[in-house]
This record gives sequence, C-alpha cells and structure tokens, in this order.
Amino acid sequence: MESLDDILSRGDSKMKGLREYAEERAIAVMLPQSERLLAVLTMCKQPKRILEIGTAIGYSGILMLSRSEGARLNTIEYNEASAAVAATNFEKYGFKDKVHLFVGDAREIVPMLTGSYDFVFMDGPKGQYIEFLPYIMELLEVGGVLVCDNVLFRGLVLNQPDKRHRKITIARNLHSFIEALISDERLESTVLDVGDGISVSVKKQ
Repeated sequence: MESLDDILSRGDSKMKGLREYAEERAIAVMLPQSERLLAVLTMCKQPKRILEIGTAIGYSGILMLSRSEGARLNTIEYNEASAAVAATNFEKYGFKDKVHLFVGDAREIVPMLTGSYDFVFMDGPKGQYIEFLPYIMELLEVGGVLVCDNVLFRGLVLNQPDKRHRKITIARNLHSFIEALISDERLESTVLDVGDGISVSVKKQ
C-alpha cells in the first residue's frame, strides 16, 4: 500500500523530474507533504514579490513561481555549485527572467535588501532563522505571508537533546525562533507538524 508521501510526490510531473534529479544525487529537497503545503499557500496568496532564503537547486523556487502567475523571485544561496544548478533549472523551466539569484551568505545579503515582499520562504541555515527575523519583518508587507521549513528539526526542537549533542545550538535557536513568531503581536502564526515542521505566519500590522 502506498504511503501518503508516495501519493503526494506523484502530482506534478515538472516537480517529479526535479525530485528524481535531487534524489539520484542525494541532494536534500522539500519533503512531499511540505511541498504540497507550500504549493497550496502560494496558490492561495498569489504573491507578486517572493523572497527565498535557501535556493539549493531551485526546487522550491520553481514550485512557487509555477503556482503564482506574475510573481518574481529574489532567492539567496550560499553554495556556488548549488546556485549554478539552480540557475540552469530556472532557465530550463522558463523562469530565468523572473528570478534574481544572489550567491553568498544570507547573513550579509538579507540586511542589505530593500523594498517589500508579500511572500517569504525560509529554508536556509536553520540556526540562523532567528537572526533573519527582524530583517524579514521590515521587508514583509502587511498581509504578507512568511513560511519557514524544518522548524521542528527532526523532533529536536520539542524534545531538546543532551547538551553534548552536536545539533543542540540549532535546536535551541529554532525553539527561540518559534517563540518569537508566536509572541510577536504583529504576526498571526502557527506551527504545523508537516514534514519536518513548517511555520506559517501572516503579518497583521
């Protein structure tokens, strides 16, 4: 009998091809349940300006652009090799002219960004989400949506590991990030136990 992930991952032939490419090369991309949620949220919002932190091979960027007619994407990737593959994929799938790909450290790039965005997707360095949040709040327009992947981080955020665990800092930072989202009165936020955990926030004010 098929698993839920098996059913969800067979929906879009374009994304299926990219997923197969990633799996053949052991490249991490979104889990199927997370992918479907991001697709639905993007379709509902129909954003015009998307900011993405963590391009990888362009998987989630292509997903969002294919679900939001007229959207443009600014996306940031630290790894030069991954960024090169992403650029190729954006061109291959017809989105080259809708994407501005920044290559470098998001900690340096995000504070330099200007303008506003109505949709932000974070799937970059998990331990740095909390560092990006103040800048994201300035960039995200009222009514804008912030979606963050992997916020439960393999269950370590809710069941924090021993202090000697090599991922303890990431888990603690993500815990602080979730608390910041929920306590910020400018946001309406929730955390969903989907995939590796996804937070969804709407800026109210």
